[in-house]
Amino acid sequence: MGDVRCDWCRARLPEPLARGRRYCTPAHRQAAWRARRRWQEAAPARKGMAAAGEVLLLHVTRVARLTVEPPPPGSPVGWNCAAVARVSDLAGQLVRAAVLADRQAGASWAQIGVGLGISAEAARSRFGRSRSAAPAGRGV
Repeated sequence: MGDVRCDWCRARLPEPLARGRRYCTPAHRQAAWRARRRWQEAAPARKGMAAAGEVLLLHVTRVARLTVEPPPPGSPVGWNCAAVARVSDLAGQLVRAAVLADRQAGASWAQIGVGLGISAEAARSRFGRSRSAAPAGRGV
């Protein structure tokens, strides 16, 4: 029958167990089901993350054009700095949306902290109260 492996842990299934089975134990089947369910429940948070990423991308594209196009008539002095300063705010919104999506998908604070390059405690204290992927000032 070939090399059949558990879909959860990738352990090789013995021949008698391999027929029609995808998991080596019922616990692995349950863990896979829970992971799929968490992934589905995190869909709204992932959509919020995608929206925040699109807004950031559009803004960065506009900022990149600042070096090529002349300033609009009547632009205040320092308009370049004002445009660039907004990038960090938008990036922060994207990070908050990503943390929310990861939490709803079942990631621990330790895993999130590793991804952000900070400790689990720092991640929890910084992002623990985030409940919405909506950018600040847009509802919620």
